[in-house]
Amino acid sequence: MYPPSYDPGQADTAHLEFAIKHEGMNIEVLRAYFAARGPGLEGELAQLVKTTPTGVFARRLWCLYEWLTGRRLPVPDMSVGNYQPLLDPDEYVVIEGTERFKRQRLVDNLLGVRDFCPIVRRTPTLKEREDSRLAAAASRLVKNYDEGAIRRAVNYLYTRETRSSFEIENERPDDKRAERYMALLREAPRISVLNEQELVRIQNETVDPRFAEGAFRTEQNYVGQTMGLKERVHYLPPRPQEIRTLMLGWLATAARLSGAGIDPVVHAAVLSFGFVFLHPFLDGNGRMHRLLIHHVLSRRGFTPAELIFPVSAVIVRRTREYDDCLESFSRSVMSLVDYEMDEEGRVAIGDDTSSLYRFPDLTRMTEDLYRWIADTIETDFRNELDFVVEFQKVHEEIRRVVELPDRLLRLFVRVAVSNGGRLSNAKRSKFSMLTETEIAAMEDVVLRHLSKLSAAADLG
Repeated sequence: MYPPSYDPGQADTAHLEFAIKHEGMNIEVLRAYFAARGPGLEGELAQLVKTTPTGVFARRLWCLYEWLTGRRLPVPDMSVGNYQPLLDPDEYVVIEGTERFKRQRLVDNLLGVRDFCPIVRRTPTLKEREDSRLAAAASRLVKNYDEGAIRRAVNYLYTRETRSSFEIENERPDDKRAERYMALLREAPRISVLNEQELVRIQNETVDPRFAEGAFRTEQNYVGQTMGLKERVHYLPPRPQEIRTLMLGWLATAARLSGAGIDPVVHAAVLSFGFVFLHPFLDGNGRMHRLLIHHVLSRRGFTPAELIFPVSAVIVRRTREYDDCLESFSRSVMSLVDYEMDEEGRVAIGDDTSSLYRFPDLTRMTEDLYRWIADTIETDFRNELDFVVEFQKVHEEIRRVVELPDRLLRLFVRVAVSNGGRLSNAKRSKFSMLTETEIAAMEDVVLRHLSKLSAAADLG
């Protein structure tokens, strides 16, 4: 509620100026408004600029009109006055822009480019998260463990992240697919440039070879659920004729952010969620989305070298929260998209919908990713390391009883822990080479460490 003194009057441009000053910047809405009014708005905007030539809000509207429409207002370039940011850094996450809109004397600090430009609002939650220094906390945590424990933890962490990423989509991959995805996770820090060729290669390694693609999709896809004989559509990504332009914008934004110095978690959220909402392939988008999180966090030095935070394990625990996060965007899109589905389940969207995906507000996604990563570091990552340390102690003590091959030793510990420290009768046949005395001694070892093993990461 605003007192009467704030009343901007009747002019549309006055209401535009009031909106971006008091209610924030919504580029999608501005683009739709500029398109609806057309060139007839230009005289009114030009008059606003001439009336307040140094006013930053008038200059921002002028700049965004020309940037979004490609048209030029009948206004001369500004020649005096300090450069101001296009977006207010106190209200939005921005880059430290070196590019400038010289006509309006504004700094281009947008996160993206015209074909794909996400917005992240600097909410109190994000300000608090950015000050929490999660990366430093992770580094301190790692220093509490010796190098041997860290090395032993690496395989376990990568295996768990792989398994969890497939579990999110209710898939049980065969060993070859799981190994290929794990190899991609290990390779993520070394991916130096993101382009279409590289994304295609990653997609090919992520999916069943029969569903590998050679370029961005040329068919309409959707996220849905079978309900009896009908298919329920939960989310429709952009039309195939729009996806290339949007993805080239996404790639340009990825390049723009690579040296922008923004918070690594914001960077990861913008790229990964932007990618999954565009859904540029028919298959593998979800796993690629989560792979991109690890790519950014590793490249930015947020994740300790050679390690990985099992973010997907947290998402598995918080599946409903993860779904809500995705649906917070998909619901708004689906309320505005008209589509038809034929008898064979093929979907067709009628109108150009690209503007619905071009300027996404990814604030909610960034806040959630921050929370999941914090949970990962403070709980899962610590538990994984604790488990490795505890398992190594068990390993060494059991070796003093009997020299078992590593595979059998791991199996014994796993089945014993799952049965309260004792080997069940159903599993004894797997260890028929051992004497009852040896089994009893090994069980005693597990029992001494049972509470710590059980409290640490699951053995699944």
